[in-house]
Amino acid sequence: RLTLTVEGYYKHSKRVLGYKEGASFLVIDDPENAESIDWQNNVTQGQGWAYGGEIMLQKKQGKFTGWVGYTLSWTQLQFDELNFGKKFFARYDRRHDVSLVGIYKPSKKITLSAVWVYGTGNAITLPLATYDAPSKEPLGSFFENNRVGDYGQKNDFRMRSNNRLDISVQFHKQKTKHERTWEISIYNVYNRKNPFFYYVGTNNSGQNVLKQVSIFGFIPSFAYRIKF
Repeated sequence: RLTLTVEGYYKHSKRVLGYKEGASFLVIDDPENAESIDWQNNVTQGQGWAYGGEIMLQKKQGKFTGWVGYTLSWTQLQFDELNFGKKFFARYDRRHDVSLVGIYKPSKKITLSAVWVYGTGNAITLPLATYDAPSKEPLGSFFENNRVGDYGQKNDFRMRSNNRLDISVQFHKQKTKHERTWEISIYNVYNRKNPFFYYVGTNNSGQNVLKQVSIFGFIPSFAYRIKF
């Protein structure tokens, strides 16, 4: 038996809080006066929109169960004091989201499962160019040069998409007063280098390049559970 679910949604939010450009709650040069910072001076109010659709095909009965899900969505924000008052995509705006889940039980003692997920990369802001600019504070008779970034529209860059495959096998055994389960699982089977964040660095020629940092690659794990 298969179940098909189709849903759509739309939400308009007002008085959404966001950080102003350059907002900071840290006073590194004068930590004793950090408490004097008024958080209200670091935030601004705006509005947001979230809309999209979801579809899911699910099988709940039999030795093999699971589901296929797909979401198409948009999440936008607008603040008068940010991005020149123009709308921009929220950091966690995710255009496409796919999940495939399969669970197979050949017997009461064994459960096999696999999960594959895919998601559009997060929206982030990156500098379009960098240049040296004099510091506000003089250093002797000279000015200390600082590397400054020239940014374009807010969250106008997309990180690489995320995808991974997780698998697991469970061994169940029913005892007199409890059930024990051994589980062996692997996170990110094909060791996909999903982006965690980006930063601008330099190569051997001194040219600016965009570098990616990834975490949580291929991770095997073991678990033992007791259910009373």
